[in-house]
Amino acid sequence: MKARLEVFQNESANRGVEFTVKTETGKYHVLHLVQINLDKEVSVKIPKQNLGEPKNTLWVALVLLMKEMEPILYLIPSKILSEPDNYIFIDNEQSERFKYYSNWEIKVFTKAIPQLSKYAFANMIKSIS
Repeated sequence: MKARLEVFQNESANRGVEFTVKTETGKYHVLHLVQINLDKEVSVKIPKQNLGEPKNTLWVALVLLMKEMEPILYLIPSKILSEPDNYIFIDNEQSERFKYYSNWEIKVFTKAIPQLSKYAFANMIKSIS
């Protein structure tokens, strides 16, 4: 809404909190919302079955929470997860038997912030338009 896009909550989503965004040009994108409380955690895991197959119109909206600080929002293209760097973005693929536990993990730590900064909301919103 801050970027003046139409935002709809996907109320039928059983895969987590999702929003559909309609751009001024009429394109639709899906934002899968995840949050991490950095006072308690250093990573967030997104079950693959919840997110679905990475594609150009699917984004991870990562919200960083810390005491006495404003939340920080990142918009991460889901395609980044399909080509993990095994540093910040990790693919925790499981065998066929345990496929249900497969997930993508995003780690947040001090040395990761410069790389994550390129996905800051202000930098990425133009990619959605």
